[in-house]
Amino acid sequence: MTPLLSTLAALCTVAACSHPRPAAPRVGYVTLLGNDTVAAESFVRTGNHLEGDILVRVPGTVHFHYVVDAAGDGSLSRSVLDMHPLGAPNMAERRVTLERVQDSVRIIVDSGGKTRTFTHAVDRAAIPTFMTGFDESFGLYESMGLWDLAMTRVPSSANDTMTVLGISVASGRATLRRFLRRAPTAVDVDYFGMAWNHVTLDSAGQIAAVDARETTEQTRTLRSDGVDVMALAKAFAKRDRDGHSLGSASPTVTMQAKLGGSPIVVVYGSPRRRGRDVLGNVVPYDRVWRTGANAATILSSDKNLVIGGTAVPAGTYTLWTLPTKSGVQLIVNQQKGQWGTDYNARQDLARIPMKATTAASPLENFTIAIDGQGNTGELRIAWDTFVWTVPIEVK
Repeated sequence: MTPLLSTLAALCTVAACSHPRPAAPRVGYVTLLGNDTVAAESFVRTGNHLEGDILVRVPGTVHFHYVVDAAGDGSLSRSVLDMHPLGAPNMAERRVTLERVQDSVRIIVDSGGKTRTFTHAVDRAAIPTFMTGFDESFGLYESMGLWDLAMTRVPSSANDTMTVLGISVASGRATLRRFLRRAPTAVDVDYFGMAWNHVTLDSAGQIAAVDARETTEQTRTLRSDGVDVMALAKAFAKRDRDGHSLGSASPTVTMQAKLGGSPIVVVYGSPRRRGRDVLGNVVPYDRVWRTGANAATILSSDKNLVIGGTAVPAGTYTLWTLPTKSGVQLIVNQQKGQWGTDYNARQDLARIPMKATTAASPLENFTIAIDGQGNTGELRIAWDTFVWTVPIEVK
C-alpha cells in the first residue's frame, strides 16, 4: 500500500468513521473499493447553503465543486456543479445546473460549447442528488452532502419512504431513487431497482457509513472529517500522469482463441481483487453470478462446440456461473446483449459442472481463457484463489 493510501486507511478506521462525534464545520467521506480509494468528498452546510468538493478516480482523477441553495421550506432552489477532469483522458469540463421550476427540476448541462436542457417532474420536497460515476461505473458515487441533506427529509417511521431524483453528471439523465427508513439510524437507498445501499446514521442523524457491497459497485463509504479533497486530487492526478491511474474499475477484455483452426471469442468485464476475499464474498455462494462485470459475458463461435460433454450449437451465448461450497456449474444462456445483472433462467441452454481447484497464489485480475491443441482444449475461469475448468471441443 502506498504512503498516501496508508494515510487514508488511518483516517478511515472503524473507530474514526462510526463513532458519534460533535458536529464539525466541514464533513468528509472516503469511498473504498477493496483497498483502493475511488472517491472522496468534503462539504460544509450552513443553514440552507451547501458547498462541497468531490474527487472521483475512475477512470481517472476528476474534481467536482458544487454549490446548493435551498428555499425556505428546505426544498431545492438552485444547484450548480462544476466538473474538472484532472487526470481523466478524453473528458471535457462541464457545468450541471439544477433549477426548481414549480413542480419540476430543470437540468442544464454545459460542456464543450454545447448546452443540453432536460426537465423532470418531481415532488417539490424532493432533494435531487448528483451521481458522479462514468461509463460502466456511472453509479459509483453520489454526493454525500446531498444525501446528508436528503436524510433530514426521510420520514422517521420504519418502512416509510421518500423518492429522490438522481442526476447523472455524465449524461444529465435522471433516475428516481428510493430512500427507505429501516430504523432510527438506518436508511436504505435503492440502487436502480437491483439492490440497496445500506446507510448508517450517527446519533445526530448524519451519515456515518454507506455499505454498497450488495450493489454491483461493491464500495464502502466511511466518514472521515479530516479529508483534504484538493490535496488528494492533486496527488492522484499526478499518479495518473505518471501512468498509475486506476483506469476502469473493471476493464472490458476480448479473449480470442482457436481450436482446430476455428476462432472462439469471449468478451467479459475483468474486475480486480483489490485485497478482497472473493469467493463467498464478492462472488456469493448459491447465487447465479454474472461471471465478470458490467455487460453479460459473451461466448461466440461459428462452429458447433461440446463443453463438458454438452453440445453447444454454433452461435453467440452469455456465460454465467453458479458457485456453491461443493462445486460450480457453468451456465450457457441464449439471451445476449443485456447487462450482467439481467439473468433469465428460462433462456438457459445448459448447466455444465466445472472442476474447481485452488491457485497457488491469488490472481489480481479476473480472467477467462481457452487453451488447447487440435480440436480440444480447456475453458478456464480464474480469480483470487479459485480456478474453474471444463473441457471444450470444436466439432
